[in-house]
Amino acid sequence: MLFFFFSICPAAFGSTNDVTNADISILPPTVTSENPRGLYNAGTEKLRAGKLSDAETLLESSLTKQDERVQPAALFNLGHVRFAQGNEELKNSPDGTTKRSRATTEAGAGAIQKAADALAGNDVQQMVEAYFAGRGVRKEMRAVTAAVQRAMEAHGKTLLKWRRALSDFKSAAELNPADTNAVRNAEIVEQTIARLVDSMREMQQSAASLGGKQSELNGLLKQLKGRIPAPNAPPGAAGEEDDEDKDGEGLPPEALSGLQESTTGGGQEMELKISPEEAGQLLNGIQPDGKLLPMGQGESGKPKDRPRRIW
Repeated sequence: MLFFFFSICPAAFGSTNDVTNADISILPPTVTSENPRGLYNAGTEKLRAGKLSDAETLLESSLTKQDERVQPAALFNLGHVRFAQGNEELKNSPDGTTKRSRATTEAGAGAIQKAADALAGNDVQQMVEAYFAGRGVRKEMRAVTAAVQRAMEAHGKTLLKWRRALSDFKSAAELNPADTNAVRNAEIVEQTIARLVDSMREMQQSAASLGGKQSELNGLLKQLKGRIPAPNAPPGAAGEEDDEDKDGEGLPPEALSGLQESTTGGGQEMELKISPEEAGQLLNGIQPDGKLLPMGQGESGKPKDRPRRIW
């Protein structure tokens, strides 16, 4: 599922309400490490050009200069940058994973029933047929599980970026209460996060169900393999099946949980490292209605009131 930032703020990049940006030139002057306005304008030009990583670095550098005239506009554009980065992450997510997972779960239930019936009947031919059918379904289960893991990883990275975008817009609105564009953007991002979270939870639930079926099917296939006489054993079953059995029992309900993130040396840009098995834990920071829980050690998503900001 892809989300696009089409309804946020009709103003040009780098512009909040006029009162916020009235004294900031949009023509990039010479950029120096001590020039917050130059860093802001350079970052805005990178944003216009779609160079999101460079734009993020420059805008964050502008914020560190503590220039109150530049900060609201820089935060506003950082919100745009990070939402766009989230959209880019979603492009790495396979389409239709939830629907495919459900269909494969149903196929797994059928294979499980066929295997159980074959074991109960103890008919060699029936067991061989059930074994072949189960192996085919299990192969699809493995493929779907891998697709769900990639999707959860991409969605988790997107959620991180969008949470930061939400914080940026809220901070811009706090610094300049007259900026209705920042307020509106924050509302839209919050709504979009809620839809993303719903999608992730649905994906997580369907994957857990699939994992349970895969585990059950694996056990039945092992029983079938042990019951089928050697002369009737499917070709290649001995070596190939042993290799498959080592891969595990599918995706258990708790598998899609956890998140890891690290910061690069300069502190300018977050390096997202989310293991496919652990992406879902990020959902623990979201309430059922999609609103953010506190983002850390007693902090809430809303910036604190402080005379000088550390960005």
